[in-house]
Amino acid sequence: MLAKFFRATIVASVVYLVPLGAQAFECPKHFDDAQAVIDKVQADMKGMKGQMSKEEHALVHALLDDAKMRLAGAKHNHEKPQGAYDHARAIAKADAALGYARAADMLHFHYMQ
Repeated sequence: MLAKFFRATIVASVVYLVPLGAQAFECPKHFDDAQAVIDKVQADMKGMKGQMSKEEHALVHALLDDAKMRLAGAKHNHEKPQGAYDHARAIAKADAALGYARAADMLHFHYMQ
């Protein structure tokens, strides 16, 4: 129930903050931001292979998988939009993907200390 409230709040915020005509053009920037952090964490994990336990590695990887899944969903909403709402959802999903990627980066950094 709370998740639905937050999802609706995010989508509503994006719809009102981004002019309708600009939403389609905003989507790729949000995709690129999320993908950049996903790529960074993946590169960092390859460079530090063997320094984390299997369990720690799996947890960071799980956050990355969540980020990738949300980014794929965002791209789907952007590629086959039914209207401005789908672009708003794409931006919200891309920003959620960025959040998961940043969390993976922070967790990875924590495990490497």
